Amino acid sequence: MLTRTILIMAGVFAAVASDARAQTTPPPATLGFVNVNFGAQPGTSDIGRTASFPVYGEEATLVTDQKNGGGAMFEITGGYRFRGNWAAAIGFSNFQNHTDSSAVATVPHPLVFNAPRTINTSVADLSHSERGIHLSAVWFYPITNQIDLAFSAGPSFIHVKQELVSSFTVPPGTQDANFNVETESGTAFGVNLGIDGTYLITRNFGAGVFIRYAGGQEDLPSAEDMRVGGFQAGVGGRLRF
Repeated sequence: MLTRTILIMAGVFAAVASDARAQTTPPPATLGFVNVNFGAQPGTSDIGRTASFPVYGEEATLVTDQKNGGGAMFEITGGYRFRGNWAAAIGFSNFQNHTDSSAVATVPHPLVFNAPRTINTSVADLSHSERGIHLSAVWFYPITNQIDLAFSAGPSFIHVKQELVSSFTVPPGTQDANFNVETESGTAFGVNLGIDGTYLITRNFGAGVFIRYAGGQEDLPSAEDMRVGGFQAGVGGRLRF
């Protein structure tokens, strides 16, 4: 009899405690969200060009080979659910690094025909930066009250600034080459596709991971079909309201 009474009381206590937890632990906020991420953009792209111009009545040539490597990136995205699990979002990303470029110049002789001089050099610490605006439609897939996945897609606009070896000048009467570095810029139109996973520590704050592709191509005066952006991945904080 005592055992039965204890079991009944334990069951009642468990039911009351469960009801109390349900009342004191509100569901996660689901209308607005802000994601702040730090990560990496590991992809690389090549910038190579060949140019020629007249010097001493012959053709001088320039061949460059420059590789843009990966590096760290930062991004922040904010959005609002407008219907059920669907949301609209806008994000900003920033990526930059520095690379070297090899340059090969062929300079004609000022007096002797068909006696060019070949100059091989490397130009260091050329900057590359990308700042993107990403618009996306987002669909949330809740797994639990604390965990969800978000799938996103939309257009991206990525402004790129690139330092590169654009040309060289020849001092009169010599076969020397002074290489010129210029900054060229443009805005690429591309797409973004991503998956974001969130774990809410409280109703409003959590942590997450993301992976996405956000990239496109842009024609710069000295670099046609230049690829910008690419695959990105990282971790960060999550705010829900």
